[in-house]
Amino acid sequence: MFQRQLPKSLFTAENQILLDKNEVEDLEHLKVDILANRGLSQLIEIDPTMKLTDYPQEDAATSDLLCRGDVLGVTQAESPAMRRLFRAIQPKSSKDCVFGTALIRPVAVSGRKKATMFHDWSKERMSDTIVYEDDAIDRISEVLGIDKYEADMYRRAFAKKNEEKIMQFITKLGDHPRKDEIITMLESLSGFGLCRAHAVNLGRLIWALAYQKAHNPEKFWKACLKHCHGSYKRWVYRTEAKRVGIDVVTPSKSDKWDTPEYQYRKYGWWSQEDFMPGMYVKELYLDKVEFAGMIANGRVFRGDKGRYVTFLTLGVGNGEYIDVTIKKAFAYSDHDVVWGQGTIRHSNNSDYVECFDSKGLTLEKFIHAY
Repeated sequence: MFQRQLPKSLFTAENQILLDKNEVEDLEHLKVDILANRGLSQLIEIDPTMKLTDYPQEDAATSDLLCRGDVLGVTQAESPAMRRLFRAIQPKSSKDCVFGTALIRPVAVSGRKKATMFHDWSKERMSDTIVYEDDAIDRISEVLGIDKYEADMYRRAFAKKNEEKIMQFITKLGDHPRKDEIITMLESLSGFGLCRAHAVNLGRLIWALAYQKAHNPEKFWKACLKHCHGSYKRWVYRTEAKRVGIDVVTPSKSDKWDTPEYQYRKYGWWSQEDFMPGMYVKELYLDKVEFAGMIANGRVFRGDKGRYVTFLTLGVGNGEYIDVTIKKAFAYSDHDVVWGQGTIRHSNNSDYVECFDSKGLTLEKFIHAY
C-alpha cells in the first residue's frame, strides 16, 4: 500500500494506527481483520496439528454439549446470552454455530428485542430478519432492482448514517408497500453486525473449541486457564477445571490449610474441591424458590423506556449455575453473594429465576448472617 513505510502521522508512539475502519475504507486502504486471537491460541494449545477445517462438521458429543449450553470456557460463545441461544436453536453442526454467532449480534435482533427472540424462537420467525450484513445487501438489491455492488453502497450508508445516501435510497424506494418496515430494518445496521465471512470463521472456532471440550476436557481447561479471559469471575474457570481433575493451587505457602473464604478474598478463587459453603437453591411452593449463590457473571441492561433489568449468573455448587433476573439496576459488582426469592420461568429449553426479592452481600456478611 505504501512504497516505503507507514507515514508517521498515521500511528502513535505505541504503534497504534490512528485510523478507524471507516477511515481506512474511505482512503481506499486495505484492512485486515484478525479475529479471536485468544480463542485461536486456546485451540492451538490444545491441539496444534488440527486446522479449523479438519474438524468434523457434525459430531454428536459436540452437539449435545452445545444444546445443553455447556459453553463455559468456549471463547466467543460463553456469555449467558450465547448459552441461552444455543439451548434455543439446538445446534447440530458447525453451520448452526455460524448462524448463532451472527444471530446474537444487535443488528440481527433489533426490531425483535433479544428477550422476545429467546421467548418465541424459531427459524421461520427469523426468516425475514437481517442476520448477516450480506442479507442487507440482498434485500436492497431485490427491492431496488440493482446489482449487489451498488446495494452494498446503500448498506454502508445506513451503517455509517450517511443521510444524503440514505435519502437517495428512500427516494428510489418510492411507494414500496413495505417501505417503513424496510427502512426500520436497515437503520439497525448502525449497530454491531457481522458479515457472513466473519460469522463463518467465528462459528468454526466455537465448534472446534466445543469439540475439544467434549472430547479432551482436561487439555481444554488447561488451555482455558492460560488463554481465556472472559466476563466470568476467576473462580468460575478454576472451579470448572477442578471438576475434570486439574490441580488448582493458590500461590499461598499455606494453601492446604487456608479456608476457601480466605483464598477467595485474597486470590479470587479457592483450591478446595468442595464448592463455597452455604450456597443453595430450595423450593418454597409451586414454582417459587429461594436461593443464595456466588456471583459468576452479571450485566445491567437499560431498555428503550429507561427501565433497568439486571441479569445475573450465580454459582450454587460445582458445575451448578442459575440464571437470575432482577427488574432494577442492581449493584452486583459491590457484592460476592446474592440471596433472593423468585419465580422459575421456562423459555426455549432454558430456566431462569425472576426475582421478587433480592439482596447482595459480601461473602463475610453472608457467612455471618446465614
